[in-house]
Amino acid sequence: MAPNTNTTVIFVPGAWHGPEFFSEVRQHLEAQGYATDAVSLKSVGPAEHLKDFGPDVKLIQEHIGRAADAGQEVVLVCHSYGAMPATECVQGYEVETRAKAGKKGGVRHVCYLAAFIIAEGNSLISAFGGDLPWFNISEDKQEVNPDGPGFVFYNDVSDEKAQAAIKELKPHSYQTLHSPLTYAAWKHVPASYIYTTNDNAIPLHIQKMMVEEVGKGYDIRTETLDASHSPFLSVPKETAAAIAKVSA
Repeated sequence: MAPNTNTTVIFVPGAWHGPEFFSEVRQHLEAQGYATDAVSLKSVGPAEHLKDFGPDVKLIQEHIGRAADAGQEVVLVCHSYGAMPATECVQGYEVETRAKAGKKGGVRHVCYLAAFIIAEGNSLISAFGGDLPWFNISEDKQEVNPDGPGFVFYNDVSDEKAQAAIKELKPHSYQTLHSPLTYAAWKHVPASYIYTTNDNAIPLHIQKMMVEEVGKGYDIRTETLDASHSPFLSVPKETAAAIAKVSA
């Protein structure tokens, strides 16, 4: 395979998860010549919980900006909640927009990995008419944690690996889930969706509804993994291959 030295794949984790969860997938992509990066979201394990997803949006833009200024085209891979700030942050960072301003690099593709595709004007919570059934929300409405993460996130991962993953989870800022989108990146740059067939967090029929109904009229390429909500742990090699395929 030809080197992919002009492309940086930036991973945006979902709620509760850190960049370390993508280590194996990154190794597989780097072996193919891609540069990779991963964001440590401000909303995950903060000293003080965020009031909205603005700090997450800004941080992802900083990662994109560094890669773009180095002449890199960016493939943004967003997982679960990470799709909310990742979708919002692309505005102004598209390859074409930067080129018109005489700047190099920028976002050329957004890949949604078992993630939320939400229309402008909606937040994650409003789009689904309320909280997801496995949310455990603090009394002051500032923090949310997953109820039964082994079943929800890691149902196809070995018990040993699942328990290690659960220990790495951190509290998430609940109010970020109420931030409405003002920009839908999948309408403006090439986009793809990787379905996960055994997902207990976002069931397959919900994933397909988002792509086929919310994304109707837009060419969102799709691939399918026979995996849980966390294919980066259970099938990292296949996840890397799917990302490379849809973003080629």
